[in-house]
Amino acid sequence: MFKRAFVIFGIGLFCPPVAADPETDRCTFSEVQPESIDLDQPRDQLARQSDMVIPEGARIGQVRIIRRPIFDVSDPDQDNVFYRTMNALNTPTWESALRAQLVFREGNVYEPDAIAESERILRQREYLAAAWVGVTRVCGDEVEVSVLARDTWTLFPTVGGSRSGGENTTNTGISDPNFLGSGKSVGISYTRDPDRTETGINYDDPNVLGSHWQSGFSYDKRSDGRGRSVYLERPFFSQRTDWRFGLSGVDDVRDESRFVGAEAIADYRRSQEFVSVDVGWRLAERNDRQWRLLAGWRYDALNFERLPDEPDLDLLPEDRTLSYPWIGFDYRENRFREMTNLTRLQRVEDVRDGFVWLTELGYSSPGLGATEDRVVLNIEFEDALLATETNYARYGLSQSGSYRLDENRVENLQGTLNLEYFHGGSVRWTSWYTHLSVTAARNLTADQQLLIGGENGLRGYPSDYQQGNRRALWTLERRYFPDWHPFKLFRLGGVLFTDVGRAWFDDGRNNGPADGVLKDVGFGLRLASNRIEVQRMLHLDFAFPLDGDDSIDQVQVLLRGRTQF
Repeated sequence: MFKRAFVIFGIGLFCPPVAADPETDRCTFSEVQPESIDLDQPRDQLARQSDMVIPEGARIGQVRIIRRPIFDVSDPDQDNVFYRTMNALNTPTWESALRAQLVFREGNVYEPDAIAESERILRQREYLAAAWVGVTRVCGDEVEVSVLARDTWTLFPTVGGSRSGGENTTNTGISDPNFLGSGKSVGISYTRDPDRTETGINYDDPNVLGSHWQSGFSYDKRSDGRGRSVYLERPFFSQRTDWRFGLSGVDDVRDESRFVGAEAIADYRRSQEFVSVDVGWRLAERNDRQWRLLAGWRYDALNFERLPDEPDLDLLPEDRTLSYPWIGFDYRENRFREMTNLTRLQRVEDVRDGFVWLTELGYSSPGLGATEDRVVLNIEFEDALLATETNYARYGLSQSGSYRLDENRVENLQGTLNLEYFHGGSVRWTSWYTHLSVTAARNLTADQQLLIGGENGLRGYPSDYQQGNRRALWTLERRYFPDWHPFKLFRLGGVLFTDVGRAWFDDGRNNGPADGVLKDVGFGLRLASNRIEVQRMLHLDFAFPLDGDDSIDQVQVLLRGRTQF
């Protein structure tokens, strides 16, 4: 007993008492921590602790980056040789690449909108399957912000094809939108479609040297020409960005076809040189509404020539060059809503709950290198009519074209009205979707055609089945989003659909083999992965035309890759 007491006394003498850490004592931890979030479940990604008290004027003391591998091998369903190998071969996204996407930094005053906006930006990146950003600890007047992201497999060899409107496309290549984990995109491809074969390379850097500057280039060698493009841009990367700058150029040569009655009657060569430079400033902001002033200069030269051994066109497109300074206005509401099962399978989507209005006005003059005097006017407007947990409706108006002062008439004037409505997908595994689009054009040049069929809508008909200067298309879909996740690798969806539409000339000219309203019905499958190439969705549709002439197939099979449902 005496020896035990002596030992205890010695320990107390030489080991000072453990005192509580005052810094830790005054910290409040969120009940929602990154470790508890299942990134396969959209509802988990929306979890936030709403009753945390954050002092006014608190600063961001620490930004914690948590990176998850493609497969969670701690889950018995994912603990196998194949998934472990995929994790080992993948280069994790650099922490610096993730930090470069954020619109806040350590030391900044905490603003909830900056946290939400950073999460939206991360969700848009091709190399991330999912992302979550939230406050996880409050210590006095400092907060800790945690950034959780999961990689996707991005080094993807492509060997495949698609079929739409009775025409086939094949492609091979290799691409990586997250080259060695850097967040930069590189790709090499070879494509063969009904119009041409094409070999291309591309590079894109969304954060040059860790900044918010962006740059990229592409080069395409075609059987009928070439394509080259380059750009350098500092965009309005955040709602709080004060200015932007953009510089871009395009050199493009290709053969194009004119369609009459769903048939390509002749080809011609089209050459384009395009240069654009623009700047923008954020002028003011009140509540959620923001005003921006835009200005720039564009040079757009189009030249056309006949091809040997081709039938003479009744009207070869006229060469034209537009060279003009322009001034623009951007007025928008920066409100957003997080929804699921809208256009993606079991993924969180950010939709705008407000309007965007863009207007550009320019004057093209021969004194600046143009072929004639023109006034150029472009307008875009989009607004959300309804945004609730189970309903989302929006409409958009757009107009483009120019007014030729030498001939006192408009040219290539196009106006489009779009209406979309989604119902049910956010809380149920089924939803309704409908879309109405109406376009009117006036004085289209010979190289501009308003077409419908195949890739241009009306899935039950060949591509370019009808043409005109008016077009209307209505689609109704019943969509299915089962929470089925085989092998933790794929998501499968389904759709029943009907399309009704028509393209026509207002002066009664021939618009195709069948000049009336066209209808089709069909069904399709959607296959997406939240582990591999997550921004891509495979569409397989079987469409049955209800109208048209005897020359079209009774079943149209469309196999395509798309980014949305």
